Amino acid sequence: MYSETLTTGHRAIWSAPEHRRTTQLVLILHDAGSTPETVAEYYFDYLPEGTTGLALQAGFDATFGHNWFTISDYRHPSFPEVLSAAHRVFDALDDDEYGNTSYTSIQVIGVGQGAALATTMLRIRPEAMNAVIGINGYVIDNPMLEALDKPAEQLEPRRVLWITIGETEHPSAKFARHWLTTHTRVIEAETTSGITPFLTQNVS
Repeated sequence: MYSETLTTGHRAIWSAPEHRRTTQLVLILHDAGSTPETVAEYYFDYLPEGTTGLALQAGFDATFGHNWFTISDYRHPSFPEVLSAAHRVFDALDDDEYGNTSYTSIQVIGVGQGAALATTMLRIRPEAMNAVIGINGYVIDNPMLEALDKPAEQLEPRRVLWITIGETEHPSAKFARHWLTTHTRVIEAETTSGITPFLTQNVS
């Protein structure tokens, strides 16, 4: 793993040194109270050959690690915090103020609160991502975010692998399932075994 502070000020962990990084990016967003090192250590092993992993650090300090936003209630989030977290990530990826990027493929793995952020990014700029993997995560149920959802006929739905490990579902599971089936091409799973094949299929 290769630690770096990006020019945007974001603390990041890369899966490869600079001279070996490719334009096929797999972005990894950690859970609340976690760190980029934690998700990098576990999920970099799932990266297909030819892809580059990038784990970013969230912006809010927590007792252990960092949070993407301070309120984890899926129905009552701080809308400014949610938007700020999404744009924090986009700022790290974009080469300029117009949202242009040198990456030919961007896929996102989100864990817990990171999955909530990944699906929020999908709502804000669906064209920016090829696919999303959510692991024990949730989708934020908020009318202001709902207003950002693109009509299904306006965009090719992105593919999502939604993994729920364990017997206890998140309280938002019903809403998450409805949103995912309405706005994405979702595959549900109960183990992480499908991560590498899914990433491989969605590299462009």
